[in-house]
Amino acid sequence: MVSNGQVKLDVRAFLQLWVRAFNSHELEHLVALYEDDALLHGTSNSTLYVGVEEIRTYFHGAARANIDVCYCLSLAVDVAMVVGNYVFSETRDGVQVATPARFTFVLRRRDGAWKILHHHSSASPS
Repeated sequence: MVSNGQVKLDVRAFLQLWVRAFNSHELEHLVALYEDDALLHGTSNSTLYVGVEEIRTYFHGAARANIDVCYCLSLAVDVAMVVGNYVFSETRDGVQVATPARFTFVLRRRDGAWKILHHHSSASPS
């Protein structure tokens, strides 16, 4: 049995992996972190993306992400929920633009690897 403290360390490492994949803009590395039947409510529109093939169509552009804070709860053996804040940054018309946002991930560990079952992201209120 893995301790809750170990789960939190594993999940934080997974989040760092997600940030690296997102910031690399290598789509296949990023979508490989999602389960085949994952759900995504993204920051930039209101569409619910169902399944990794639809999720693949969501990610594009040159934004970079940086996680500010996150909290992890173990929901069951090999299932965790992570809630936190991140900031997306990109250059638009020569100006650096930062978009603070909130996120929730529900993760499942299978065969020793975490994958995203559900990802919700929304811009933080002003």
